[in-house]
Amino acid sequence: MLGRQRFAAYSLNMGELDEQQKDIIGEVEDQPSPGLMLELSPTRLSIGPTRMLLNWRLDVTNGGASHIIALRIWSDMVSAHSSVPSREQLGGPDMADARLHKVAQMTPGAQDSIAGEWQMPRNAVKLVDNSPDQLILPLARLRCIGAGIAPTKKAFVIGLPPAPGEEILRAIQLNGDMQIHSRVSAKAVT
Repeated sequence: MLGRQRFAAYSLNMGELDEQQKDIIGEVEDQPSPGLMLELSPTRLSIGPTRMLLNWRLDVTNGGASHIIALRIWSDMVSAHSSVPSREQLGGPDMADARLHKVAQMTPGAQDSIAGEWQMPRNAVKLVDNSPDQLILPLARLRCIGAGIAPTKKAFVIGLPPAPGEEILRAIQLNGDMQIHSRVSAKAVT
């Protein structure tokens, strides 16, 4: 598959695409990479007077047929908001401030877990638009690279578990008190 991606990138640089090349490019873009699977599990969200802190666990699985070598995962947390373009919000972590996690090698089918925490100043938290209840939706952003996989970006919305019978995470209410949420969920948005 990497050969097809190189071919597609080379063709795009040349500026001329015939129908066969367009089909190959469409095939590459439409197929998600099964090689690296990520599942984020927030364990606790604490909101204080000066900062917001999220403790989390990331389960990483090599679902591909080849080894992944020197896996690097950069991550950060921001506040989702409609005033910020989606491309910017979902484009991956801010590499200047992102946390780096490393996994030396993953054989096909191997699983690994990484635990950590993200912090952000309370004054950087943006409220969800048109919300009289001061609701927030943290957004976790990841960027993964390693030998054996295509570079991957993934984002997860963090919220309270869905109400019974619903699938959508609930936004978190931001008030002046110290808050600790031990039942927090994540849902992939990219």
